[in-house]
Amino acid sequence: MLVLADLANLGWKFRVVRGTIYMVARSVAELAPREAKDLLRRSLLEVRRQQISDPVTQGFLKGMHQVRTFKGRKASIENLIDDGRELAEAIRKSRGENLSNVVNPYIEFVDSKKRCEHTGLRLMDVWRYFRHTWSLEYRSTPGRSLCFLIRNRARKDHPIMGIVGLANAVFQLKPRDHKLGWTPESVVDQVDKDRNYWSAFRTEAMACLRAAKKGIRSDDLLKEIGDGLLNVEKVKRLKAIANEQYKVRQEKLSEIYRNKEKGHGKGYSKTKDGKTDWRGASKTPLFKGKRAETLASILYAEQYLKRIPADGNEFLGLLKYCRAKDPSNKKGREEIFIERWLNADFERAFKIALREIKKNGVATRILDVNVCGATPVYREILGGKLAAYALFAEEIQQEYLRRYGTAESEIASSMAGRPIVKPTRICAITTTSLYGVGSSQYNRVRMPFGNGRLEWEEIGKTEGYGTIHMAGKTTQVLRELAIARKERRTVNNQFGEGTSPLMRQLREGLSELGFDSDEVLQHSNQRIVYLLELYPGGKEDLALNRDRCMNNPSMDAIAQEWTRRWLSMRVKDDTILERLSHYTAETVKNDLGMGASSADPQQNILLIGDP
Repeated sequence: MLVLADLANLGWKFRVVRGTIYMVARSVAELAPREAKDLLRRSLLEVRRQQISDPVTQGFLKGMHQVRTFKGRKASIENLIDDGRELAEAIRKSRGENLSNVVNPYIEFVDSKKRCEHTGLRLMDVWRYFRHTWSLEYRSTPGRSLCFLIRNRARKDHPIMGIVGLANAVFQLKPRDHKLGWTPESVVDQVDKDRNYWSAFRTEAMACLRAAKKGIRSDDLLKEIGDGLLNVEKVKRLKAIANEQYKVRQEKLSEIYRNKEKGHGKGYSKTKDGKTDWRGASKTPLFKGKRAETLASILYAEQYLKRIPADGNEFLGLLKYCRAKDPSNKKGREEIFIERWLNADFERAFKIALREIKKNGVATRILDVNVCGATPVYREILGGKLAAYALFAEEIQQEYLRRYGTAESEIASSMAGRPIVKPTRICAITTTSLYGVGSSQYNRVRMPFGNGRLEWEEIGKTEGYGTIHMAGKTTQVLRELAIARKERRTVNNQFGEGTSPLMRQLREGLSELGFDSDEVLQHSNQRIVYLLELYPGGKEDLALNRDRCMNNPSMDAIAQEWTRRWLSMRVKDDTILERLSHYTAETVKNDLGMGASSADPQQNILLIGDP
């Protein structure tokens, strides 16, 4: 019933005939843009409404409004919500002069232990509070993440102008992969334009495979398969070890379930000096199987990739391809389409090497934006664009380096059986629009830098699959159902277990109910994908697995550019300032279901920015 309710919110139609439920998906792609956006918005807001109405969430929100004494004065989250009327009046007085006297943005990074120096509130709680004003349900993000607040130092208590969240990049994102040269078609396209590119790619691919092989603990695996074997036999035996280890892991997970043990196989043991026992981690069925499978693939790829000629013309002669217009591409550009490879072994070796290059980039050198926008008060003066600009900042690079520059990679260390630290210089950032229409927030967000410019670029659309239309309660129940039916917890949110754990959990539960998970998870909202190359040549560095260190502009320089190009123009319009004057802490409370006029929070929704 929860699944059906979520689908109904997305516009699906139902009919019961003789006890059988028939369902018909409503194709968002066939609707007019405004109608499609409204339908999806209602679906997302219903999911959000359920979370906002939850007693635990309401308790947190009300606690943030509770007045407490800090440094001898009364303070609460309302100190950090600017007063629109006062802000508008201050801007009117400063027009034609220095606007930085009224709006002077800076970045404050969120640390779980750090508190706001003006209110004493935990910064993580402040960030979470404003995240709940978003039109999407709030979900925690696993893995590496970076959250920050954009604050206004020119106003009392430095109120929050916007919030931004960065997280590990998803592994599969077709438009991004094509743009960065991580798809077979993009490599062939580049070689077709420049025959010398294949030689450079082949050299880097072989180096990447050698590095990947060196990063796998293989002493026990090679001992187990024996000496004096041909490469093809090594690959065969390593695959057999991988399959055996995966079966052992499934049995162990079932045993944990039967014995009602906690942990679900997660966590790492420690050495005597208190450090993570990576060698011990490499022996677990999960990582022993993963080591065997990956090593088998690398040995196979090395064997055949080195046989592919280094000459670009000869490489292109190994496959049939053509240039044609992609019907889905509105700009009508011709793209490469690979019909087939003439040698299946060469094709597989090439794709394995390409995947290894991509794994290196996705692991630490590219991030996804999962939150980016203005708080309600600053929305009218384009605080959303400021948040998009803020992602250019060198301060983000430095904070990411500070947090993760010496961090040991869990997957890489478990594969190597020893501590592995990966490069942490970010080359690019991606994000997607919330709806399948253009996002004014990222449109024309650019600034000169060095000999070029930094700019958010629209690069394509997603395929319309995802979990955003599935409520948190639905996800939880589906997870519990899959565990009960299988009598083990297959998806444990453990690094190395597989990508997109939420998606895999939903697929498991939906399959147990008899649903076609592909149909249920296809919300048909093809969101626009945006890419930010953080320095000239960043895309090429990702495509060829190169590591360079480049500097980015400071947040102060970015704020000046935003003020010059956007804010100074925006505040000339008195109607804008009039709308701004209506935003207060009370309007935010109403949106979050706590004000006097908030019987139905959905009716008072205020989106922060234009995600």
